[in-house]
Amino acid sequence: MAEVVVFGVVAADVVLRVPRIPFPGDQVNAEALGWRIGGNSANVACGLSAAGHHVRLVGPVGSDSMGDQLVAGLEQCGVDIEYSFRAGAASPRTLILLDGTGERTIIAVDSGAGPSSFLPVRRPDLRSVDCVYIEGYTRYPPGTAAEAKAALLVTSPPVPGATTWPATVVAGSQTQYARTTSAGTFEAVRSVSGKRLEWVVVTRGRQGADAYASSGEVHVDAVAADQVDATGAGDAFTVGLLHGLLQGDDMVTALQVGAAWGAAAVTQLRSIPVPWEEIAGPFR
Repeated sequence: MAEVVVFGVVAADVVLRVPRIPFPGDQVNAEALGWRIGGNSANVACGLSAAGHHVRLVGPVGSDSMGDQLVAGLEQCGVDIEYSFRAGAASPRTLILLDGTGERTIIAVDSGAGPSSFLPVRRPDLRSVDCVYIEGYTRYPPGTAAEAKAALLVTSPPVPGATTWPATVVAGSQTQYARTTSAGTFEAVRSVSGKRLEWVVVTRGRQGADAYASSGEVHVDAVAADQVDATGAGDAFTVGLLHGLLQGDDMVTALQVGAAWGAAAVTQLRSIPVPWEEIAGPFR
């Protein structure tokens, strides 16, 4: 079991099933599927906890009644919330439009002023942790994990204009990598992530996933699945990738674990990754 610290935000995903994504001026009927715990960081934290790791989520939680339910959801998933703190703001909400093919359109709902800080006053000691996941340096300062010198430091891809983006592994979908080509992906990211960077991972949907290093690149194919809900598939891939790396797998094997977990995720109506024991079934 690895010690993992996740810096990020938990949100409520409100899901509507629609026959198609509406176009301007269109009108469609929707089936309300309720709400569920979500958000990139919460998905990663819950997935890694399900795989048997000790995971602490560091970040703000809404001070409203929804925040109470989100905290309860994290605890139910086995996530340690010692360093999650109540912010003087409403819980983030995301509207998910789910069409007939299981593809989703995500609409971030503006809930007013956000928290004044995404870091608690008291923070965990990172000197002995195995992995730190930071959802991005748009909310968390670049020095957030500075003391985690020996940890696997993982982030989402740098945003356009970023000048500092520390990471050992950067992982995200191809749409998140702005103005990079396959030939220059690693060098483009390393220009802001520095010498600590070892891998840049790019998911490409049905075309599988690629990982780039200074010495070359590797590719794995996607895993076939009957898609019901694509929400959180990328986060499930990241969970599988990190679980593999934390077990000591090489990058190809870790990518394959990620592909399997991402495929399993799309077969169910949920945002957080499916439990690890279900990955040991048809997607193993």
